[in-house]
Amino acid sequence: MQRGPGHANDPPPVDHLLPLTAATPETRALLDLLVGADHDLRVDHGRAAGINLELAETRLRLAVNRDGPSQALDSALASIARAREEMANGRPSRACAAVTDAVRAVLQAPHARPIPGAG
Repeated sequence: MQRGPGHANDPPPVDHLLPLTAATPETRALLDLLVGADHDLRVDHGRAAGINLELAETRLRLAVNRDGPSQALDSALASIARAREEMANGRPSRACAAVTDAVRAVLQAPHARPIPGAG
């Protein structure tokens, strides 16, 4: 990588913290979007990262509307907002750190039933 942040704030290895076979399809899709955003930030694809973050935020808002607010989901939403702000300010390393915080929050969220039609 020529211009992006290092790997000091990489998201945790998801397969060690939460076996994806035990996760709902909704959780797996959300983690895929967040890890995709992290990757896009690292290779200077800000537009693609923004799209992934927007999709992740939409899925989180649907979960909050369906199941009610939770500290973990609210934390993930706040981290996504912080990542967007850091991207807008031209600080990709801080945006990556915020995405990592969002991944950690999603891993702490209760694994609710999938949203119909969201798969």
